[in-house]
Amino acid sequence: MLTPVEIQNRAFKSGGLGYDKKDVDSFMKEIVDSYEILYREKMELTDKVNVLNEALQNYKTIEKTMQKALMLAQKTAEETQETALRNAHAIEKEAMTKSEILVSDAKRELERIHQKIVQLCQQYETYKLQFKNLAKSQMELLESESFQIHVMDLPTVELDSLTTSNAAAAQEEEPEFNEEDLPKIDISFTNVASDAE
Repeated sequence: MLTPVEIQNRAFKSGGLGYDKKDVDSFMKEIVDSYEILYREKMELTDKVNVLNEALQNYKTIEKTMQKALMLAQKTAEETQETALRNAHAIEKEAMTKSEILVSDAKRELERIHQKIVQLCQQYETYKLQFKNLAKSQMELLESESFQIHVMDLPTVELDSLTTSNAAAAQEEEPEFNEEDLPKIDISFTNVASDAE
């Protein structure tokens, strides 16, 4: 079973189109906090079960001791035997009553913890589905037409529209510019999503 420290120290690889680090860190903190409470409760329950088992063994030891005492008392006198039997039955009944109460309490506590575990698992599945839907919608947005940029679609600048004086001033400030000297580049993001997958 993982400890809260192991969950807290878990590191994830990051990718170009991965989840938002703040959201993942926040979600991991919620998981660590919830798991730490659950882990602590489990340890407390384990301690309680151990105490109950020790108490039960103690009662069984007392019962065995009383049975031996009854055997010795039977040899000495009938009256002592009857008295010892009555005491043994009273102690046994009290021990059984206490053990039934303790076992019943332990079962209720175990059921409560089980319900908490089921609830946490359901919350985890809900969070996971929400993050999947978020990632899917982001991928659909990135693949939409509004995110497609092509250099060929950009408007061209007409150099002939410059006046002679502006052209002369531009020549003094900058070297001669010829649009045909520029390489034709087609920038397309359509394959980014498939490459990332």
